[in-house]
This record gives sequence, C-alpha cells and structure tokens, in this order.
Amino acid sequence: MKESVIHVYERPELRDPVFIEGLPGIGLVGKLAAEHLIQELNAVKFADLYSPHFMHQVLIKKNSVVELMKNEFYYWKNPDENGRDIIIITGDQQVPPTDSPGHFEVVGKMLDFVNEFGVREIITMGGYQVPELQREPRVLAAVTHEELVEHYQRRLEGCSVDVIWREDEGGAIVGAAGLLLGMGKLRSMYGISLLGESLGYIVDAKAAKSVLLAVTKILGLELDMTALEERAKETEEILRKVQEMQRAMLEQQMPPTPEEEDRGYL
Repeated sequence: MKESVIHVYERPELRDPVFIEGLPGIGLVGKLAAEHLIQELNAVKFADLYSPHFMHQVLIKKNSVVELMKNEFYYWKNPDENGRDIIIITGDQQVPPTDSPGHFEVVGKMLDFVNEFGVREIITMGGYQVPELQREPRVLAAVTHEELVEHYQRRLEGCSVDVIWREDEGGAIVGAAGLLLGMGKLRSMYGISLLGESLGYIVDAKAAKSVLLAVTKILGLELDMTALEERAKETEEILRKVQEMQRAMLEQQMPPTPEEEDRGYL
C-alpha cells in the first residue's frame, strides 16, 4: 500500500449531504461526539479508509482478531424530504503529527470521496486544550469564509452552550479538523470548525457534549444525549480526583511556615 485507499461497501444516493468529521484528537472530543451521533442516528457504515500514513500496527479486536488501523465513513438519510443527509467520518487515528505530507494525502482522499456524493458543507469537531476549566466547556468556532460567521450565528441562535468566535489571529487548527476546511475551501466547499474546551489529558465527554449540542443546533437535529451525559459525569469525577491530587502535591511542595519550623514540622 503506497497511498491511502478507500474500500466502498455501498454507494448510497444522498441528498445534498453535510460532511461531519470527528477523529481522535485532544480529549478524544471529536471521536466521542461522532460516535454518539452515529449511534443515535443509527447511521450506516459504507466505506473504510486505510492509509500507509497511519501507525505501523494492527489493533486486536474481539476473539483475538487483528485489524489494520482505519477511518470509517457512515451515512444517514434524513426522513424529512426537505432535509439534508449526513456523511460522518470517525475512526482509529489521525496521521501522526510528524507526517505533514501524510495529513494532506489522507485529507485529500477524504475530500475526493465525499465530493462524489455532492458534499458542499463540512463541519469538523475536536478539542481545544486549555490550562484550566472554571465553567462548562465552551465551543470555539472558525469558518472558511467571513460571511459565514453571520450565517452560522443565525443557525446557532438559542444554542444551550457558549459558542465563541475565534479571533486569535495567527492561531491554528491542527490535523483533519483544520485541513478538511482549508483544502475543502480550495474545492469550493465551505464549513465550520467547532472545538470544545478541554484539559486534553482525559477522555472528555463533557467537551464532546458541548460540541455536539452546537452541531445539532446547526443541523436542526434533536438527539438523546443521555449516554453522553453519563460519560460526562465520569469525566467530571475524574477531573475532581485529578484536581485533588494536584492540590495535595502542591501542598507537599510548599515550604514550611515559620510557625511550623518553630514546632519542628520539617
């Protein structure tokens, strides 16, 4: 295998589909959001993407069976005759950060494929690492074209999470979440990146829920978030324990006060 290949199992007829990306990244935010979306919509897998740019390993699955690393394409047909269908990609991994040409090759292959189904709009999901969280995770947004800010603001009206428009000029969106929009723009596609605030070192279901709430608002979908909320509670408990450990370590590193020295607490 010298370049990425896509094994297609079905070629569905889709109506003006939106392409949604949710691959592993910071806090696995995009992957969690995509998997929940697939589960709740009962989306159908119709293609796998394999690439020599993925890690040189196989994954051990059920019953001791090995499988190559891959990304998976799913589709969902909107029952509303006036609605738009959806293509979702998630999977085992992204291209390692050190392989910049590999990122471009894999993303180009994705765009070639979804273009065959008439995709014009792209929504990418992921995490945005922050040093601390004092509130519910916000969602940071960026678009391919300036006029789309107002367009998506209208679609996000009444959203239950805070969506912040990125103004950090010179900032970056690394990996597929950024390249799909940048390379898609060159192909006359348009779209939005939605990144949930995350500490980054845990599997962050809370951030995934925030991102998915924004996505479903844009698409006009209603999803049962119960399963994701349960995972978010687990996230919150893990964060609490981590913060307790950090406080305990900090207290151990603090020098003794004069009063403690006088009492022999050295």
